[in-house]
Amino acid sequence: MTISVKSEKALLNHEEWELVSATHHPKLGGWPDADLQAARKRLRALHDKEQGFARQKRRVAKGSAQSRGGSFPGTAERPAERKQVFAQAMRRVNSEATRRREVAASEQARENKKQALARRRAAPSARPANTATARKGAAKVENTKVTTKVPGARIGSVTKQTARAQGKRDN
Repeated sequence: MTISVKSEKALLNHEEWELVSATHHPKLGGWPDADLQAARKRLRALHDKEQGFARQKRRVAKGSAQSRGGSFPGTAERPAERKQVFAQAMRRVNSEATRRREVAASEQARENKKQALARRRAAPSARPANTATARKGAAKVENTKVTTKVPGARIGSVTKQTARAQGKRDN
């Protein structure tokens, strides 16, 4: 579930808000890669901290842990909401980092294709000239069909002989 910018601002202190607000669309694209990685680490630390607070509060409410002291009052809902804010900011930063990696990979692939085409055009033709060459020719293939024992002239005469015999019987 997305959280509105107004709600994000209400949940965070000034320093955290400065970091999270910079992860929104127009500002995020102008960051150098080093700042993007630093923001990712900082957001991960803040997310993990809020996750720990939320778990602790749930354990206190359940009765399986002691309270951490008076400096962190309230329920587990607020740390969980803050954790979601940091998770969404991390998702935006990660998406931007992935987009930049894909753009860089695409540009590298395009450059590799240009270099390959240049090498191919510069290389001599791989096909030899179409000239007459002395070769043995086609290989002889032996006939594997079995020859009949009756000669071809005799095959037709047997059929005719049968027809004559049938004619005699009919007359």
